[in-house]
Amino acid sequence: TETHVCFATPNWHSAKRRDADGDADSIMLLMDSLLNFSRQFLSDRIGGLMDAPLLIQPLVLPHESQPQAHNLEVVKFLPLEFFKSTMQQNKASNVTCVEIIKSRLETERQFFGYYFTHPTTSLTTSKSRSAYSTLGSMLDKFDMQIKNAELIDAVNTSEIVSNVISTHLVPDIMGNLRAYARQNFRCTGCGKSYRRIPLIQTCICGHNLIPTITRGSVEKYLKLAKRLVEKYDVGAYQRGRIHALSDEIDLVFGKNKGDQSLLSDYT
Repeated sequence: TETHVCFATPNWHSAKRRDADGDADSIMLLMDSLLNFSRQFLSDRIGGLMDAPLLIQPLVLPHESQPQAHNLEVVKFLPLEFFKSTMQQNKASNVTCVEIIKSRLETERQFFGYYFTHPTTSLTTSKSRSAYSTLGSMLDKFDMQIKNAELIDAVNTSEIVSNVISTHLVPDIMGNLRAYARQNFRCTGCGKSYRRIPLIQTCICGHNLIPTITRGSVEKYLKLAKRLVEKYDVGAYQRGRIHALSDEIDLVFGKNKGDQSLLSDYT
């Protein structure tokens, strides 16, 4: 296939900690990792060990994969009882008439016999790459997610926006603001790192010191968060959290030159 995709069971993808949502993936030949790899190739910076082939597991054990991979149905057809359960709006965890991988864990059948309900001649589409990998910035990806949510009647767009704000945007802004207060300062010449700026205001080599975290990295999602709380009904609490974070950032950095001054600023 010409599609940029790697076909495998959910257990295999889950063992690699890669979800089917556009995450980057790769395959390495076994002897290549054994012969052509050394820890000396790894970066000594934060994240240098990430995705490095430090552990080789010859067998994927389904019970060691993430729980979300265990919810895949492995039946040839869906029984009538299943459709009756959907009409009663029962929770998926209470529906036991459909066999899933979870019910096979710790048994011999956990490795084979993964049936499917609908045969197909192709697993690919006309799109060779997912939109997640073709869209540029995270803002573009999020805007596309919101557009898709608005097209689906069963989806509450305001609820999705509220969840994204509380689980992603707010923790990101708060974490970056905290990191800014604890940041180091780096020399533009020799690269030496300082926990605090020396009294001489420069590095021992004479070059200037610059911060490692800038205002732009702290408030990169702030404008998006402000736009979302004004456009969607996310509740007074979420709206208040975003405005409070905005005020806190202004107290730390000062207002941008393009910000309009208020009369209260001169009292």
